[in-house]
Amino acid sequence: MNISKLSSYIKRHSVLAVTLGVGVVAIMIIAGRVAARKSVVAVAPAGARQVALIDASAFRKDASSVSANGTIESTAQADLKSQTSAPVASINAAVGDSVYAGQVILELKNADIRARLDQAKANAALAEGQYETGTVSLESARTGAADKIRDAYSAVDQRVRGELDQFLFNTTGGVQSLTARVSDPKLVDTLHTDRNDLDNYLAPWKSQIDALGGMSSDNDLLGTIAQSKIVLVAAAKLFDDVSAALNSLSKDMSASDAATISGWKGTVSAAKSALSSAVSSMTSADASIRNAQSGRGTTAEASIASAEAGVKSLEAELAKTIIVSPINGKIAAVPLRVGELASPGALLATVVGSQGLQVKAFASGEDLARITKGAPAMIQGGIAGVVTAVAPSVNQTNKKVEVTVTVSNPAVSNLVVGQSVSVSIKSASVAAAGGSGEASSSGSYFVPIQNVKIVPGGAYVFTVDADSRLVKHSVILGAVQGDFVEIQSGVTDDMKIVSPVYELEEGQTVDAE
Repeated sequence: MNISKLSSYIKRHSVLAVTLGVGVVAIMIIAGRVAARKSVVAVAPAGARQVALIDASAFRKDASSVSANGTIESTAQADLKSQTSAPVASINAAVGDSVYAGQVILELKNADIRARLDQAKANAALAEGQYETGTVSLESARTGAADKIRDAYSAVDQRVRGELDQFLFNTTGGVQSLTARVSDPKLVDTLHTDRNDLDNYLAPWKSQIDALGGMSSDNDLLGTIAQSKIVLVAAAKLFDDVSAALNSLSKDMSASDAATISGWKGTVSAAKSALSSAVSSMTSADASIRNAQSGRGTTAEASIASAEAGVKSLEAELAKTIIVSPINGKIAAVPLRVGELASPGALLATVVGSQGLQVKAFASGEDLARITKGAPAMIQGGIAGVVTAVAPSVNQTNKKVEVTVTVSNPAVSNLVVGQSVSVSIKSASVAAAGGSGEASSSGSYFVPIQNVKIVPGGAYVFTVDADSRLVKHSVILGAVQGDFVEIQSGVTDDMKIVSPVYELEEGQTVDAE
């Protein structure tokens, strides 16, 4: 059919021609969309393994610098923390005050410790005097022993019945008891057993103590002392298990519950200290009677040693309540106020020395192999510093490398403790070349081991081609440093290498980010 006839035919059948034309256009649009959809599938097929593509240039051994961010600290900084549980009694220095080494910054409540220490010193002086003069009186030893036994009973009765029983099993004023808060049934059973055992001891012990008098024999006293030690050990076990129960409680609690638990911990800590002192007192009473029976000699020396040990123990306990500065410097923080309870481990004061400043900085984990101790650094773009410490591995929590940079001239740096700063550290190769800042053309790279496929007889990295398939590139490996391995050849700056390569094979289709 020639063109004139075709034109004539279309004019006679115009409706049919338009219909056919629309159909052809529709088919072309559908075909285009299908082709586009097929193209997408070719790039990221369903179920393809997801991988990341990383510029190889980021791993060059000769890159000129490493960037990090950090915080200014003093090179001589002391964070003073509580070793006991007690309220703050006094604060002698405020934030910004200058202090000297040995100066008292604050003091925790310690009147009871001081009183026991004074008594212990008096007992030690008495033991020394009796030993020197040889006039240890059996009668005074008996009287002193009886008094110490009664004091021991009072300590147990007060700490257990007067204090512990108020919260161990009893729920009062809407405040749950300790045992109601403990989730471990075995621990709750242990607490019940401990408390029942102690009750079985207390009544006969009290009867034994009440029977003591002027006619009591030495054996009666020594027997009561021995029984006192047994009861004190049982009481100490109860408080140890109560302490374990308190420590087992969840840290996720309201502020009021946290304050209640903190108060209970303070009660338990004070009780354990009082029981320890009572045990020492029983040992001293036992030694006093035996020393009086035998006169001067090794027993008397043991009595003196026991008294002196009691003094030293209380002096150490007192020292924990007197917080002194270990260095010359300025007070940077005093978080608590007078009357607030200091729990064990709580920060009481921070003293910042004036000797120098440093930056605790964190760099990318990929830069670990490029940072060396002694490398020069620039802080805030113009303040000189030097790397004095580098963590041996990447922190698994933040995937960063901790680096310490000391400020070369802190006096003119205008930096202040606590300030956030940026740091630029010259890489290992640049620093070794004299710090010129020009990258040497070593051609080697330090790459994370997870990005290198290592097989018997060889190693290689992957790139991704236009069809989203893995392409293998053989490489020659060098030294291993931490989680990084040196690639001596086989990689160029323009390559985007796949990460990670676990369970990947050449030709496999992947979804590259």
